[in-house]
Amino acid sequence: MLLLCLGMAGIAGYWLNKAIDAGFPMDEKTGLIMINILFLDVGILFVTWMFLKENALSWKDAFGLCSENLMSIALMGALTAVAGFFMAAMVGALVANVLEAMNIEVSTQEVVNTFQNAEHPAQKLLLALMAVIFAPFVEELMFRGVLFTALKQYLPRWIAIWGSALFFGLVHVNVMSFIPLTLLAVLLTRLYEHTSNLWAPIFAHAIFNSINLGLMLWLPELIETQTP
Repeated sequence: MLLLCLGMAGIAGYWLNKAIDAGFPMDEKTGLIMINILFLDVGILFVTWMFLKENALSWKDAFGLCSENLMSIALMGALTAVAGFFMAAMVGALVANVLEAMNIEVSTQEVVNTFQNAEHPAQKLLLALMAVIFAPFVEELMFRGVLFTALKQYLPRWIAIWGSALFFGLVHVNVMSFIPLTLLAVLLTRLYEHTSNLWAPIFAHAIFNSINLGLMLWLPELIETQTP
């Protein structure tokens, strides 16, 4: 299924290029990033849905996704997001200084650069929706709901926490944000453990991304130097 989604993403990318050549208000780089993320997310969701269906599990049974105590869950998510943001900002600034002292080029994530350089408001809106809605749900499902839970069944708890967190940091493919995002992932995993409800880290992830997007729009100098 994931291979099928990648193939469909390639076809969609071809037609996007045609549309851009015809005057569609979007640059090729932004469009390809959104298409790849969208089809990958759809593939992950479909594979997860098929697994739950074959094992006669509900989303609540597998990941605790339910509306019970949702206000308190959202509040814990918000507090974790704010704490995670300040932690990531401080650690990110420290990592950036160390890399600069070692004469290693410091750069932000490709998605961040794409958002900041997007020429059309519609591009920024679409990227923001993916960062605040799609990415938090799918990434928390994959890293906390699936990967952490699977590792915890076969490995000591601390290895499951840090193993899934390290992988989360690695997949963002950015030297400067690797350590901050790994630490953020540990916080999100602990939040999931504490609440037994995947909505908690999803809310936290969404709010964390929202804070960063707000800074990109109104304080771009700060996001470039202090936030992963």
